[in-house]
Amino acid sequence: MGRVLRLWSFIERADWRVLHWCERLWGRYPALDAAMMASALYTPMVMLALLCIAAGGFAAPPHGTQAAWAAGASVAAAVCVRVAHEPISRAARRPRPFEVEPIQPLVEHERGDSFPSNHAAGGFALAVGGWHLGLIAYLLLALAVWLAIARIYCALHYPSDVIAGAASGAVAGYACSSLAWAHHEQMHPAFARSMLFG
Repeated sequence: MGRVLRLWSFIERADWRVLHWCERLWGRYPALDAAMMASALYTPMVMLALLCIAAGGFAAPPHGTQAAWAAGASVAAAVCVRVAHEPISRAARRPRPFEVEPIQPLVEHERGDSFPSNHAAGGFALAVGGWHLGLIAYLLLALAVWLAIARIYCALHYPSDVIAGAASGAVAGYACSSLAWAHHEQMHPAFARSMLFG
């Protein structure tokens, strides 16, 4: 138990060190502040829009049912991890950074349920869940990373919240993508061959 408490103490110190470093940057670079605020709020919608574009066949290969299955797995992963986080957040009851210290976050947010980060989880679930979407998948992953950083920068989450959320989202994304892939492979064997061998 003592080791667990020491580890948690170390994590909390690291969390605050990062948050205070971010806070010192506020106001120095207004363009960075604005970009982080916009990212913290709107990146999930951008990611969903990209998935719709991919599923509709308006992006780079794959097209048709291949893209639709991959996009469906991506959204399913985001929904699953969000549902799974509900009991965890209620059990953890971790306050957000601005509830503990007099920090005014760059983006207004309700109090409570800081751990784990649902935004980071959803972002990585969408990115990893849609890993078979070709070039779109790389863009989704970049947006997921940017979203995670933005949630920390705006003082809406501790870094450990975001890391935990990203990890759980990636696991959910991988699981849903693997299940969708296995099912679609049974229905369309040519799809799997084309993805594996070009």
